[in-house]
Amino acid sequence: MFVLTVIISVLTAAAFAFAGYSKVSGAEQQVAEADHLGVEWSAYRLIGVAELLGALGLLIGLWLSWLGVVAAFCLIGRIGGALIVHAKAGDQVDAMRPAIAYGVLAIVAFVFRLITA
Repeated sequence: MFVLTVIISVLTAAAFAFAGYSKVSGAEQQVAEADHLGVEWSAYRLIGVAELLGALGLLIGLWLSWLGVVAAFCLIGRIGGALIVHAKAGDQVDAMRPAIAYGVLAIVAFVFRLITA
């Protein structure tokens, strides 16, 4: 079971690290997304920092299990916020699919972290 937890944690960390890096680095698509959602760019970059820290927490959590649980839980909260912002922007489910996919990853990581903690 722990091997599966490692795989899920690494995949989830990689996904959130990629998303976070694209926000922090100012990728054109991310700038457009922030504008579409009505989120100030500096705040949107901070979301990227949170994603990077969550990814790091998942990886360090492989040695400090409590940190993996906390990181996964925080990433779930981050995605919950994203879904709320998308809904306020009037997005339909199709536009929310990436956030939903990241949310599923975070939930699965959280469950596996709890099981193996």
